[in-house]
Order: sequence, then C-alpha cells, then structure tokens
Amino acid sequence: MTGAASRELNVLIVDDEQTVHGLYAAFLRKDKKNSYRIFHAMSGEEGLELYATHPIDCILLDNNLPRMSGLDVLLKMSVRDKILPAVMLTGEGNEDIAVAAMKLGVQDYVPKRAVTSNALQRAVQRAAERAAMLRRLDELHREMERSNHDLEQFATVVAHDLKAPLRAVSQHLSLIRHSMDGRLGPDDATSLDFALEGAARMGELIDALFSYARLGFVRPELAEIDAGKALDDALANLTALISHRNARITRSPLPRVKADAPQLVQLFQNLIGNALKFCNSAPEIRVEAKPDGDAHVFSVGDNGIGIAPESQEKVFVIFQRLHDKNAYEGTGVGLAVCQRVVTNHGGRIWLSSAPGKGSTFFFTLPAVTENRKKALSA
Repeated sequence: MTGAASRELNVLIVDDEQTVHGLYAAFLRKDKKNSYRIFHAMSGEEGLELYATHPIDCILLDNNLPRMSGLDVLLKMSVRDKILPAVMLTGEGNEDIAVAAMKLGVQDYVPKRAVTSNALQRAVQRAAERAAMLRRLDELHREMERSNHDLEQFATVVAHDLKAPLRAVSQHLSLIRHSMDGRLGPDDATSLDFALEGAARMGELIDALFSYARLGFVRPELAEIDAGKALDDALANLTALISHRNARITRSPLPRVKADAPQLVQLFQNLIGNALKFCNSAPEIRVEAKPDGDAHVFSVGDNGIGIAPESQEKVFVIFQRLHDKNAYEGTGVGLAVCQRVVTNHGGRIWLSSAPGKGSTFFFTLPAVTENRKKALSA
C-alpha cells in the first residue's frame, strides 16, 4: 500500500492456538502506516459467526482447526461470498491445501514458518486490496449485464414499435394499390410503388439494425467448435442463392476454434453472401484457414468487383454503402455485423482488394490449444 492513505483494517484471526493470536496481533501493530481492529476466533464455527456479523477486510486462517478444517471454513464462507479476503496460514506447507484454498477464493497462502511482521502486513494488505478490487469488478460486471439487458429490452421494444406502424402503412398502401388498380395514372402508380418499396426497405433496415445492436448486448457463448461445421451451416442457408448465381465454392480443411457457433455461422454467411452479391460473373469463392500462434487466420476470397483502396476503411461502417441500392441490394449492415462478431471473439478483421480483381476478407479466431481445452472443460 505504498503511497496510500492510512486506514483501519478489520482482521479476523481464526486459529486454535492462543499464542498465534498474540503473535499475529503484535506483528500487525508494528505497522506504522495502518491500524488494525482485530477479531479473534478459536474455532472454525466461531470464525464463521464473526465473519457473518462483522465487516471483515482480511481473514488469517489456519487449516488445522478442531472439528472443522480451514478448508471447510472457506467452503462455508464461499457459499455466501465467492470472493474471500482470506490468507491461509498453516504449518504443513502442503501444496494441495494451497491449491484447494485458492480454488475456494483465498487471496494468499503463507506457511507459518515464513511469517514475519513485514510478510504478514503485506499479506493482509494485498488480500484486503485484491478482494476489494475483485468485488468492485464483480459489481461492475453485474451492473453492465443489467445495463445490457435493459438496452436489449429497449431495442426489442423500439424495433417492435417501429415495425408495427410500418406494417400498417405497407398494408394500407397495398390495399390502395389493389383497389385503385386500373384507375391510377402512371405517376400515381409509380409514387405508390416507390412508397411500398420504401416501407419494405425500412423494415429490412430495422431488422438489420436490431441484429447489429443485439451483438453488442449478448456476450458470445464460447465453446470448442468445428469451424467446418459452421461453414456447412452457412452454405446450407445460402443454397438457393449459390444455385441461382451458379457459384463455385472451394475450401480447405477448417480447424476447431473457440467461438460462438451461431455467430460464426452468421460471419461466414455474411462474407460469402457478399461475395455472391458483388460479382458480375459466376462467383468463385474460396475459404481457407491457417494457424498463427494461438489463433487461426481465416480468409474468404472471391473474384468479384473489388473495392478501391480509399473505400476499404468504409466497408465496416454501419449503413455505409459503396454502390447505389439499385445496382446491388443490401442494407449496408452485413460487414459491420462481421466486424462486431470478430471483435466479440477478441479477433480482428481486414481485407485485401483491388477494383476488378476481387476481394479477400481475413479474420482471426482463437485456436483451441491444450490450455484452452482445459479451461473449456473446467
């Protein structure tokens, strides 16, 4: 706590030896920067009661206690508080106990033979500060989840409230169009058609915007998945368009990655859908992946119209269109969605392209290493 203001720390000592209580208290009182209010418990049961009824900043806990071990005490405490400001002190020096204690939320483990005045003060201060920091982070995380939930609810309501009157407008315009069929002049008929097309496009934009916004609210559910299976699902969703465009798609074997399966399907579908759309001949699309350290670099290349260098930064901006909507359909949201999906996975996305020479979009996803496999199975 170098440079920090002096403060009082509430310390609970749980040990069945009276001399240990006196020694720890004496060590802590040597601290020139901080003061301590010390609570004494001679058993695990007494320690649990004091922890439940007092605002404890740090627990100094022995593992060898009568009737209830220190690990048993921690287990009961962790039911109420998953972040424990505890320091395990034991004469055993057992690494298995240390590991078990850390899994239960202990902030530090110190063999009794290594306890000195300075070591004990540092251990107490670190445990108190770290536990306070973790609790604050946990609180911020919960606040963020509540905020994201509220924003998602808001977006859902807004999307519904926008589409309801829009449907009414479309329905009434269609009724007018059909009921007045044959009696409208060319200009009036054209105006109604424009209005119907505009309403339909507005509906598409609302759906696309909600899809994009929702990716910012929902955290990806990461798991070890087969990227090849995600590509299969994306291609199945695009079957009609692939057949209509007489497209040829080639692929290399794709790896297993740590990803959210639905979001990865959406990523492949958007990139391949763009390649099918922005091509003036029979599309030729290739999907590949190569290892790169703890990640895989995926690529989706095509023989399409390409993108000028000065426009390549713009393609990931939501609603940014490089072409007239009459030339190529779309909402201008697809690549923005791709960028958000990749960002959600801690990766990056970029492209290489030139007008008339096609485009290749690259993105990274975390590889499933042995360490990640252990983390996923934990």
